[in-house]
Amino acid sequence: MLELTMLLIMAMIGYYWYNQVNALDASRLAGKQVTQQKNWVFLDDSILQKRIKIKPRAGKLSLYREFEFEFSDIDAQRYTGIITHHGGTVTEIKYFHANEIETVALTRY
Repeated sequence: MLELTMLLIMAMIGYYWYNQVNALDASRLAGKQVTQQKNWVFLDDSILQKRIKIKPRAGKLSLYREFEFEFSDIDAQRYTGIITHHGGTVTEIKYFHANEIETVALTRY
């Protein structure tokens, strides 16, 4: 019985890792594409996970993740942004620049 429990735990860890890598890749791609559409630069081609929790979406519990990234606009200064990934899709991107917050709601990524 111990072997079955260990296999189940290993399968859960494997699924979490797979899900995390997919969320990271989808968030990076969405952030890069939307930032380039605004004629800004997605710096360092990297994002950093800041928050993870379980929240309901469409009546089901799902993982809610927030990733932080840096970008530069025409001023050549570094600004930060937040990519929200919830329920397997990127739901919004927030840009914090020049004392403003710009939110882009996404449904297609």
